[in-house]
Amino acid sequence: MKVKALTLALLLATTVGYAQQQTANRYQQYLPIIEKGTLVQKDSLAKELLAEIKGYKTEAEYSTTINILRSLDKEEEMTTVENIAKKKYPKGAITRDAFITDVFYNAGTSQEKEKAYNDLIKKWPVKNFSEEPLTYDYVLASLARSFAHDGNAPKAVYYLSEMKERFWRGNGYIPVGQALLQAGDTTTATPLLKTAMDDGYYYLTLPEEQKDNKARFAAMGYASAMSSYINILVAQKKYAEALTDIENTLKAAPEQADGLAMVYYKSLMGTGRKLEAYNILTKLYAKGQFVVEDDLKRLYTELNGSAAGYEQFNASLKTELTQNIRNHIKEMATFKPAPDFELLNLKGEKVSLASLKGKVVILDFWATWCQPCVRSFPGMKAAQESYANDQEVQFLFINTWERDKNYKENVVSFISKNNYPFEVLYDDQKDPQTGKVMAAKYDVNGIPAKFIIDKEGNIRYFLTGSTPNVDYIKLEMKELIEAAKKPYKG
Repeated sequence: MKVKALTLALLLATTVGYAQQQTANRYQQYLPIIEKGTLVQKDSLAKELLAEIKGYKTEAEYSTTINILRSLDKEEEMTTVENIAKKKYPKGAITRDAFITDVFYNAGTSQEKEKAYNDLIKKWPVKNFSEEPLTYDYVLASLARSFAHDGNAPKAVYYLSEMKERFWRGNGYIPVGQALLQAGDTTTATPLLKTAMDDGYYYLTLPEEQKDNKARFAAMGYASAMSSYINILVAQKKYAEALTDIENTLKAAPEQADGLAMVYYKSLMGTGRKLEAYNILTKLYAKGQFVVEDDLKRLYTELNGSAAGYEQFNASLKTELTQNIRNHIKEMATFKPAPDFELLNLKGEKVSLASLKGKVVILDFWATWCQPCVRSFPGMKAAQESYANDQEVQFLFINTWERDKNYKENVVSFISKNNYPFEVLYDDQKDPQTGKVMAAKYDVNGIPAKFIIDKEGNIRYFLTGSTPNVDYIKLEMKELIEAAKKPYKG
């Protein structure tokens, strides 16, 4: 949670006030050492920062130094500065944030979280931190989700209503709405999802000159809220209303077409616009969403009067998809030696890249808090299973950037709960020369990040981002792996 909060804070630094602007500028000053510095340079910078804290006159100076030390992986030094700041500013933001991390987020039940929240606003009232309501919105969203999963809709809705930042509240409303839907409470879920959808649409359709980082962040959640809300309308057979919302969106933001394709198809079918629905299905299938195949074949037969020619048509779509993937992976191609590593797996056994020479190795960098990583895992599982009998291929899932002290237990629980047959390695061993973990050695700047390494130990492909589309991931991985098996031609 601390990682996510920090990431968003830095993302929004240019829009949330002068003090944070100064923080961002000072952080930027040391970015070359943070990202590319040697261990000696990082040690020197850490000592320099520790030496200067005696002269600090504001809490903001401590906060900046803590963030820099965190990015340098100087946990001990960071804790030292935190402890000094907490003693000096017992009612300040640093002490408050430590309480949120150590007490609120570690609370087990909803009632324990609620007590921690009440203690939080009593000791650190929102009015004392008027320039940073987002910190409290994180807590409120977490508390609301907890009550939603308990089936306590009134409490969940109450805490959502306390959120202040419109641009971010969809991150609270959408998970709660979806949890309530799963519990069968459509009545409570519908207005929450409608609010999240309307918020997203508002930011999505702002004039370009008004689209700051907040607006772009808010727009990212639009398709998810829209899909959930439109599915409710479709289930209620309110197809015309659903189509109005969808088509207004597609006019204003055509880039949302992929995210809305399935609900658009259902709405078109509900209003009898079958040819348009068929065209939507064709595009989905051609992009690897083979889950629609039964609907596609049924609609093809209905529109053509018979299934004659369907198999040939189907084959042509798959051929088109394969060619599109091949063209796409050319953009990911590279060729450079893969940094060696030796990390521990979930059983405590050492696994090294050197020991896998002669195999194509797929590295997937991920974290338990990274939703795009998690969304791609069903597809990665399907891809790995398709190579289960191929002794020349090895998938490794590199767990990185975890901050919780009990991260190993969290990882084991996550993998076990989801029944993933993955070989997971912990990226927590720092290189003695550079002080870097493996993700840094591979120049990973964001996750999920995947590397395809050939049998000679060279990185042949690098890709970032993810899709929840299982069939597409499976096909993409096949093309990448089979290409990496072939000799490099330059």
